[in-house]
Amino acid sequence: MRPTHVLASRQRDLRDRGRTTNSEIMRWIILFFLSALPAFAQDLQGNDTAGNWRVTHHEIFGIWNSICDEREENGALKQRCYIRRAEVFSLRPKFAAQFVFITPEPNGFKVEFGMEPGTFFSPSGFRIDKGEETIWRTRRPGCLTGLGCIFEDRRAEDILQAMLTGDAYRFVFRDRHGQSQDLTWPLDTFGTAWADFTAQSQKRNLLPKQD
Repeated sequence: MRPTHVLASRQRDLRDRGRTTNSEIMRWIILFFLSALPAFAQDLQGNDTAGNWRVTHHEIFGIWNSICDEREENGALKQRCYIRRAEVFSLRPKFAAQFVFITPEPNGFKVEFGMEPGTFFSPSGFRIDKGEETIWRTRRPGCLTGLGCIFEDRRAEDILQAMLTGDAYRFVFRDRHGQSQDLTWPLDTFGTAWADFTAQSQKRNLLPKQD
């Protein structure tokens, strides 16, 4: 069975039993991200796509994936490009994971983090460090508690600039199982991933409009 069909079947089974949770869906989305072959690309929200997205570009730069794909929608070709990082930091039976997507939008870039509900970051535990200095951090309630964590417009620009100049993301938090976590996402290869992503986006006319 194809990965997209496995994900959709699992979600239907959970709904039929009347106990679907955001956390359960999140776990299967992350597993799908990590197990799906390029031929079965997912959409940015992890929705089932029936395998109709065709990957046209996929390069790996350290922990960062630069991906573009396409499909037909109402007789027209739809194309997408994004940078993705997904990490499963705790395996079964206490599964836990988080991810980030970076996408071009009409008027800027969007940076979206996904954490499981029940995740609690320390006040300075969601940050980018350069040497001994913290050059970016967020204390937005949704980001620190595993709820919505999306940055757009100037906020996204600030993060991306920090990612291009910083050494690493640092995530210090307690996961939904109550386990303490301290993750480091190196940024040494992000600049190369960003250059590839923006070049591929430009080829497809996907970069934000310039003022």
